[in-house]
Amino acid sequence: MFALRSIRKLAVSLAMFVVIALGSVISAQADPVTFVLGGADFSGSTDNTGGDITVHIQNIAGGVRITVTNNLVDPGAFLGQLYLNTAVAPLAGATGTCVNCTATGGQTMTFNFGSDAFQADGDGRYDIFVDFASNAASRLTPGEVIIFDLTSTTLGFTSDSFLVFSAPGGGNGPFQAAAHIQSLPNGGSDFIAEVPEPASLLLLGSGLVGLATGLRRRFSK
Repeated sequence: MFALRSIRKLAVSLAMFVVIALGSVISAQADPVTFVLGGADFSGSTDNTGGDITVHIQNIAGGVRITVTNNLVDPGAFLGQLYLNTAVAPLAGATGTCVNCTATGGQTMTFNFGSDAFQADGDGRYDIFVDFASNAASRLTPGEVIIFDLTSTTLGFTSDSFLVFSAPGGGNGPFQAAAHIQSLPNGGSDFIAEVPEPASLLLLGSGLVGLATGLRRRFSK
């Protein structure tokens, strides 16, 4: 009976720790939110030789402002598509507007909105799909940055609403954001997703170490 009570207490403690740890991680990512896309290659062979795509999301009146930076190593690699989620999809009256898209020759990308409507190869389904032009003059290549606004009349459409995962739809993931990068070596392309932030990993790792220490003390008595 004593052992059963101990197991129950352990289960409750573990559940509380997970909730607190995950809550802390999400809180740490609150406005603004940044996704670093590059560590999780989930489509076929790995053609990306290094670098990432960063997606920085901050609140503005009526929506969010998104800054996308191409930090890929391959000199010709460009961003083909960007996939995002929001907890409040589908968005009412959603629009996408370039703020600074000089790097792509203006608003040459298209903005698409839905609810679990856009499949990323090898992953799940997303709510927002930004399709970039592939002609040479409109490519977002390494070192380039674009800024655009997404607005909607839907309540709760803020940067925090992007901290949700893709709906199941592939053998990998789920992920909170993903990108399709093209013109990699040998003509390859990749789908890449977010890299866990070091601070988030440290928080979770520290908590697990503390939990393990507590368990050793409990069961060594």
